[in-house]
Amino acid sequence: MELFDKETLDILRWDRIGTIVCRIAQKLGIRPIDALRDFYKSQTCELFHKKSSGLYLYGDYYIADEYLLEKGYDLQQLQ
Repeated sequence: MELFDKETLDILRWDRIGTIVCRIAQKLGIRPIDALRDFYKSQTCELFHKKSSGLYLYGDYYIADEYLLEKGYDLQQLQ
């Protein structure tokens, strides 16, 4: 049984994606719109939307870091 309908879940997911891409933009020194475009093309984003992956259960900064690792960035150098 779902606690929320699809529309509510979509709104909550969009809010989280905003936080995730702003964190990516901050870490990379790029515009948020560019981070958003790149994030939506990533495997991390695909997994975030796939309920069975469980990635949506993790924090937004963790998901941003997963994206950065997917793209080959060294998180220690981005701090």
